[in-house]
Amino acid sequence: MNTGRLILLGVALLAGGGAFFLVASGEDTPEVITQAIPQQETIETVRVLVADTDFAQGERLDPKKTKWVKWPRKGLPDFLVTDENKSFYEELPQALARTPIVAGEPITEAKVVRPGDKGMLAALLTPGMRAVTMDVTSRQSAAGFILPGDRVDVFATLENGDGTQMDSNVLYSNIRVLAVDQTMQQDSEGSIVGRTITLELAPAQIGRFLTARESGSLNLVLRSVFLPADGEELIQEMEPAEVLVIRYGQS
Repeated sequence: MNTGRLILLGVALLAGGGAFFLVASGEDTPEVITQAIPQQETIETVRVLVADTDFAQGERLDPKKTKWVKWPRKGLPDFLVTDENKSFYEELPQALARTPIVAGEPITEAKVVRPGDKGMLAALLTPGMRAVTMDVTSRQSAAGFILPGDRVDVFATLENGDGTQMDSNVLYSNIRVLAVDQTMQQDSEGSIVGRTITLELAPAQIGRFLTARESGSLNLVLRSVFLPADGEELIQEMEPAEVLVIRYGQS
């Protein structure tokens, strides 16, 4: 047996003897102290509906411009809309913003207004503008093709002093139609033959409108949703005997 193996054997004998001596002497072995690490509490969350962009007052709420964000369920306010409220989200395309909503702000019941709700028409009004109503026939309202959201020119037809001649003049141009009867949004039917039309006017325009409404006949002329390429108004002046023929969009 070589010297190296003898040395290793001697060291092992000494270690074993020392351990036997400690046990025999009754001394306790060192205590191993362990510390329990508390587990982090799991926070339960729900998804809350918020605006993904800014909505102006009276603007229709497009679901594509909203998003769901996680919110702690504990202490969740009752007025927040969660993904559990499916009916609210399904009816969102019919709702308008009652007040301005900024991006990231929760969308709540108090911030929207729907058709039939109190304040629906007021939410449609541009700030500072007023709503006035006039009675119409199908002839006065372009056979029912004037719909909420369209723009019209208002013509007033008044009799001259002798009662033999009537003149029609533009009272106001580019006026927004708020509602036809009590319908405040366009539908898929394409026409609404209503008995009343509600227009949006500035406060300074209301006096002349009411006077013309009571003393003459008002007619609405539907405007195109498009403007000429140069942005200018298209004005055509023609002689009574002149005939304008339009073929495939060209005169």
